[in-house]
Amino acid sequence: MFRYFTVSGSPDRPWAADPCHLSKRKRSLFVLLLLVFAGSGEAVSADIESSAYAALVDQLRRHPSVLMSESSAREWAHSADGALGLPNPDITLGINNLPVNEPTRFDRYLPSSRSLEVKQSFPNMSGREALRGSRLARARLAELERMQTLAGLEERLVTALAERRRIIESMVVLDRQLELLLELERWLQGEMEGGGAVYGRFDELDVQRGQIKEKRLALDGEDLRWQAELRQLIDRVPKKVHLPPIEPRSWSGNPEQLLSVQVELGKVDVARAVVKERQTDFGPDFAFSAAWQQRESGDNFDGDDWYTLKFTINVPLWTKSNQTPKLNAAEEAVTRAMAERDQRLREIRGTYDRAQAEYLTAEALLQALQQRSARLGELEASNRRRYEAGEGTLETVIRPALQHIEVELDQARQRARRTVAAARINALLMEEES
Repeated sequence: MFRYFTVSGSPDRPWAADPCHLSKRKRSLFVLLLLVFAGSGEAVSADIESSAYAALVDQLRRHPSVLMSESSAREWAHSADGALGLPNPDITLGINNLPVNEPTRFDRYLPSSRSLEVKQSFPNMSGREALRGSRLARARLAELERMQTLAGLEERLVTALAERRRIIESMVVLDRQLELLLELERWLQGEMEGGGAVYGRFDELDVQRGQIKEKRLALDGEDLRWQAELRQLIDRVPKKVHLPPIEPRSWSGNPEQLLSVQVELGKVDVARAVVKERQTDFGPDFAFSAAWQQRESGDNFDGDDWYTLKFTINVPLWTKSNQTPKLNAAEEAVTRAMAERDQRLREIRGTYDRAQAEYLTAEALLQALQQRSARLGELEASNRRRYEAGEGTLETVIRPALQHIEVELDQARQRARRTVAAARINALLMEEES
């Protein structure tokens, strides 16, 4: 439906009727004020979008999968703190060599005694340091997995928000399309009442309206799907879609910039730390013990206290059947982890190239659609002028307007496609440290 906006003037305000009556200086000031207010409005809107989106990302940091990785990292870090500590000492209380027939007599038999023994083990220092290094590597790996999980969740969040924004924009455009069809129907009714043979055109309009309703039903179903995705991510569906422009981060080609590769490198570090643990198994462990024994005086001997000191060394004599196979297995784990790293790098390169192609294609299509939209806008304006001059029909005005709406639907799809591709690229790369 076409409406025209006019401003009524007054003798004391001639500029209200015709801005051209403004002096050149006043016109410049007027345009400047419009630009300032428009720019400040856009800046405020962008700040609101960014703040609202940052709040949603902050909610993702409390997602159970992220909290699980955080807890795992803290668990391994705490475990590493205790890796250098000594094991608990052993304290043994004993009653030695009691006769069966007189178990309470400690003054009759020379070997009978009471004893107290304290034993402290000293695992070799290299082994304890290797164990600490292994647990620190696992803590670092858990932190990298937390970052990877958060990046994946943010990609899903951006995708859901971009798709919901596309759906909302498409709904608005389809409503405008229905309004245009209604306007065309009213014009056709007028033509039919004037004797025009346009009765068959009403069936075409019914078909077009049916197609629009089908599109709306499909969009409603898609929206329910993305609402479910948002509930899974942030446990709610925001009333408004807040999504600032998402720009893809650049990748220099360095594999270490890829988050998944960093995770695989963390797994390699863990495997190498386990190798160091197995290597220290070839070294000896030590222990020291002190024992005190007390016996009571008897008829044939005097009571006395005995002291015993012991030093124990654990000698790895069976390395061929025990330690060596374990070391070989740990070394194979390193080889496997390195192969997984290389395989992951190839996969991520393919994923990055595909996402980059998606982004560039969407960007190029948006530019082409913008040009087509401009041409259709010019055609619509030209046909409207002809219609107002009595040379054409309203149908010649509405037809390019309907085509213009189809272009807007395509633009909404390509904007969502570009945003999703940018989010996928950013999820692959390590976040830049500020």
